[in-house]
Amino acid sequence: RLREEVLSGVEELLMEGVADLAICGFSIPGYLGTEMSDVEFVAVAHPEHTLHRMNRELSFQDLESQMQVVIRDSGRQQPRDVGWLGAEQRWTVGSLATAAAFVGSGLGFAWLPRHMIERELAEGVLKQLPLEQGRSRHPTFFLYSNKDKPLGPATQILVELLRTFDTAPLDAPFAAPQQA
Repeated sequence: RLREEVLSGVEELLMEGVADLAICGFSIPGYLGTEMSDVEFVAVAHPEHTLHRMNRELSFQDLESQMQVVIRDSGRQQPRDVGWLGAEQRWTVGSLATAAAFVGSGLGFAWLPRHMIERELAEGVLKQLPLEQGRSRHPTFFLYSNKDKPLGPATQILVELLRTFDTAPLDAPFAAPQQA
């Protein structure tokens, strides 16, 4: 069963013993994670968005007055506002896919994973914001396992698949690891 959680929600499920595996973009205290790849998040908006019509590099103050689309932390105990600039207005949504749909419809700006929005960028549905600084973010993701119970055979295979996929060149066809 796959659950999509965000920020502290990932940590909570791992610590509660609900998750066998977890992937997140921060270090979880008390767990040894396997470092995975960085994921590039780029600041984007619809090409007709007010921010693009300024026709110049944008500052923090320019962003602050605009609607930002942020992903809701799914944690219940200590939710975080990672990535929110403190803009006066924001849409809080439950997933990256919903955020991309909102931004693509002109409802705000957001930092979204480049690999998720490549087609929208290529087709001109989204356009990267010309920020003075912070045009992209590169958090490193970590793979964690539940330290209180051993991984079963299927979960071990999944770990190997994740590692293989994570280290494969982006343009390489994906192939499952070979069993010994």
